[in-house]
Amino acid sequence: MNHEIDLDEAGRIFENLVTGRAQKRADDLHPGAELVIDGDQRVALARHVRRDVDEPALFWIRPLIGASQDPETRLPVFDPAVIRRRALHVASARCDGSRLQLQLAGGSTVTVQRARSGRLQILQDFDTWVTTISAEEREALEVLEHD
Repeated sequence: MNHEIDLDEAGRIFENLVTGRAQKRADDLHPGAELVIDGDQRVALARHVRRDVDEPALFWIRPLIGASQDPETRLPVFDPAVIRRRALHVASARCDGSRLQLQLAGGSTVTVQRARSGRLQILQDFDTWVTTISAEEREALEVLEHD
């Protein structure tokens, strides 16, 4: 069922996907979302999204790339300078089953969908890393207001 939706509904679906609330499959041990850019490139998304108050068509996200490993603790480590927030300037949105398709103002199309395979591992690593940083650092990452 592919149909156009307004940005308020898109925001709710987006948040449900990145937090894992939209996923009920038992095989998803660490549900979350990935961003598919123009049907090709895939990247895991951190578990938070923010719709800009001043510019409602702007959604802030945090794409994740693979973590490094702390040599002492052997825990995953992410560099906040690398996993900086990014903006999606949305022109229109469509719901396609459990996927959210966003047509961006620049002409690209992105799809937000359940994370799969390696992106689930990146999300698990990110979740582990977040438990090792201070509450202030965690909150700063989650509000998506600064890089």
